[in-house]
Amino acid sequence: MKTRHSKKLSQNLVSLFLLTLVYLSSHNANAQTVVSRARIGGYAEDITYVTSGALKDQVVMSNGGELYAASLTKKGVLNKVCRIDNPEMDQFVTGFAFVESEGLFVMNNDPHPNKLYFFDQACGSKGTRTIQYLNSNYRPGHIEGMAYVPASSPIFPDHLIMVTWDDLVGTAFRLIIMRRDGVQVAEISRSDWPIQFFEGGIGDVTFLAPDRLLVSLYHPDALWTMDFNGNILSGPLPTGADGLGEGVVQLTDGRLVATSYPQNLLLFDKNLNRQPQNDRHDKIGLGLNLPNGMAWDSSANQFLVLHDTAISPGPSGVAGLATTLDNATPVFDLSAFSTLRQLVYLPQEDIVATLKFNPGPDRAILLFNRSGTLNSQISLNVASLGQNFGPPASLAYLPATDEFAVGFNGTPATQGLERQKLRIFSRSGTLVRTIDLSATGTGGFNAVEYFEDPQGGGGRLMFLSTFGRVFITDLNGNSRSADGFPLGEFNSRVKLGLMLRNDLTAITSGPLAGAFAVTDANGGEVVIFRLDN
Repeated sequence: MKTRHSKKLSQNLVSLFLLTLVYLSSHNANAQTVVSRARIGGYAEDITYVTSGALKDQVVMSNGGELYAASLTKKGVLNKVCRIDNPEMDQFVTGFAFVESEGLFVMNNDPHPNKLYFFDQACGSKGTRTIQYLNSNYRPGHIEGMAYVPASSPIFPDHLIMVTWDDLVGTAFRLIIMRRDGVQVAEISRSDWPIQFFEGGIGDVTFLAPDRLLVSLYHPDALWTMDFNGNILSGPLPTGADGLGEGVVQLTDGRLVATSYPQNLLLFDKNLNRQPQNDRHDKIGLGLNLPNGMAWDSSANQFLVLHDTAISPGPSGVAGLATTLDNATPVFDLSAFSTLRQLVYLPQEDIVATLKFNPGPDRAILLFNRSGTLNSQISLNVASLGQNFGPPASLAYLPATDEFAVGFNGTPATQGLERQKLRIFSRSGTLVRTIDLSATGTGGFNAVEYFEDPQGGGGRLMFLSTFGRVFITDLNGNSRSADGFPLGEFNSRVKLGLMLRNDLTAITSGPLAGAFAVTDANGGEVVIFRLDN
């Protein structure tokens, strides 16, 4: 027989069960289904040469979140090897090298400048090792390429070298020399290096047998050789190409390979003379490289993709991308413009808008006709705004009010607070209002997109926030409904498998209406997904 106490307990359990069902049902809108995904472009961050194992005698490049390999001896095809997957990595690899004595790859990750990540030749994780800098208080502002010094070297045999920047303004650059366990033993840094070093910065380094180093700069004068004391021995070497800096490595036969944008491999003989006849010019996906802006074109039921805006002058433009993600056509050219990001489409006017984020006096929303002619612009510089919000970083269009929503990165003094705000501008450039997002807990966001709530709740904003967090608010920045439930939230790193997220668009017409698409610029990838009801 049930006691009065047990009956009451049963009632409470039933109530708790029902409340749980209500809670879970209110969160069903947070579930996601990936409809499709594809790489539409590429960008090589670093290269290395493998001397043993399954990839022996091949040049391997880190491209997006994947490794690709090619034989230069037979000039074979560029093959995808594997996908790098480590839950700690929330940003692309900026440097990696083949560690000959272990048969492993070593990689770095900019958000974690005190760690080395080791992988086998199939991208299987082999653990991490802590970097112990000579100065225990040193924390680089940025880290770049890596190199392995072979055991045959008379100087620092079987050691690693990593490029570090003290900050992002070019104050100082260092070549950190460390043991394989991560303990730093020496460094190379000179204030009297040629001015090109400080104008562009060091991107990569490689060992040149028997006792030299070669560094690659983000500069037209890209390649220089030096000794282990940092004394310049030669340079700049003629390359006949732009967009160098990311990767350089010496082969066992003495030849040199350097990368140029986006993943071209440039060959030099053992005397560092160019061999353009042996170069490789591979395309990944559709050749829409660094796609850092995306919008939905409801008039043609296709995506509009902003691509190749990182190199100036470069082949940048807007392309129409099919929803199948397997073909694209040029819409208009933007080679005359640089430092662009984000994309929105105004269907009622057939206008495409993007952000010009630098230099400071030129910061603006640029509006283009479909023909590619500049229709108009809304200045976002300090003089026009009367205050300095920093570089604009994200852009959305609010159709009901014909306004633009802009997120800014702030200045060094205001960055933390500014990245928690969304500024609303009229078409004339007047700051209408500011939405404070601090209550959502965000530390900043890369993109924002307007969409209509399918449940009839009106206009909504979806944010691509830091560390993979995606959350939804109403048009006033409230992330919870009147009854206290989240309007929507998930982690794109986990649910969509994206290392970086640069822009987002809502699909408003055609068979995929109600879905969304997000682009990872450095990964060259687009993912289409739905919020399940």
